Amino acid sequence: MLWVDYAKGICIVAVVMMYATHHVQQILRSEGWMEYVVRFAQPFRMPDFFMIGGLFVARVIDRPWRRYIDSKVLYFIYFYTIWVSFRFSYTDLREAVNEGTVLTEYLRLFLAPPSGPLWFIYILALFFIAVRLVRGWRPGLVLALSAGLHVADLHTGVTLFDKFSQYFIFFYGGHLLARHVFSLAAWSQHHLAFAPPLLAAWFVLNGWAVFTGVAALPGVSLLLGFGGAIAVMLAAVLCSRVTWLDWLRWLGRHSIVIYLGFVIPLGVLRIFIHRSAGIVDPGTVALATTIGSIAGAVLLYQAVRRTPLRFLFARPAWTHLSPPAPARERA
Repeated sequence: MLWVDYAKGICIVAVVMMYATHHVQQILRSEGWMEYVVRFAQPFRMPDFFMIGGLFVARVIDRPWRRYIDSKVLYFIYFYTIWVSFRFSYTDLREAVNEGTVLTEYLRLFLAPPSGPLWFIYILALFFIAVRLVRGWRPGLVLALSAGLHVADLHTGVTLFDKFSQYFIFFYGGHLLARHVFSLAAWSQHHLAFAPPLLAAWFVLNGWAVFTGVAALPGVSLLLGFGGAIAVMLAAVLCSRVTWLDWLRWLGRHSIVIYLGFVIPLGVLRIFIHRSAGIVDPGTVALATTIGSIAGAVLLYQAVRRTPLRFLFARPAWTHLSPPAPARERA
């Protein structure tokens, strides 16, 4: 399904854009026009990612626990472990050594993810476990409970609990409504003329809700999240018909590569950001930083994929509990 890769590509660009824009604003201590783009995408940026993740759960949920855990839990735990270890080594290791708390501080990262994008990798593993555990429950009950957690907008200070409460509804919703989403995508592929006016109406409604503050009201964010996810799907269907946008499909297909790798070029670009102060407006700097971070992640992946460092983006065979499934069974 080409539109799935395009949708993931749209989302990963939006995620990198958010981190790059905030990074630039923190350094330059000034907001630019990109802040409005980031705010516009906030209601659907992560919900769409999670809904797409849930769309294909039905294909794997009946696997034996061993294979399910191997492919849908340990997969994410592996990448989290690798990248959180690197982060710990260059941010917190020296202070932990001085205080004699290296092991304690390192293990704490597996209970409370650090600030930054790595929480997304961790929470996906929890979502796959949760969906499997509630498989025998009434879907309507699970949907109602997860929607209630989202609407409650909990801020306990426990990152994993708060993120789980905020986003599980979209992952489970993707799983529960997968058949309808695929049907809508198939319909839109044969009725492309309806997509532009629907997207225009959504664009106006989403923008109005965000910039008037309505998007923050209880329940509204839930509607905007699912509505935005459907809008991204429609946009992805349109993008799949444009050959020169194939690069967006590649980014979506390799979204975990971009998600894990963009922080390295983003850090390197600090020099560029500092030198741009007072010369280029912060919005344009943020856009350039977004493009540079994505391009840097792609170059990093291409540079290591055939070297011993490929473990950064490819899970080694020895980390599997069982032999990898045949290609036709992977999901």
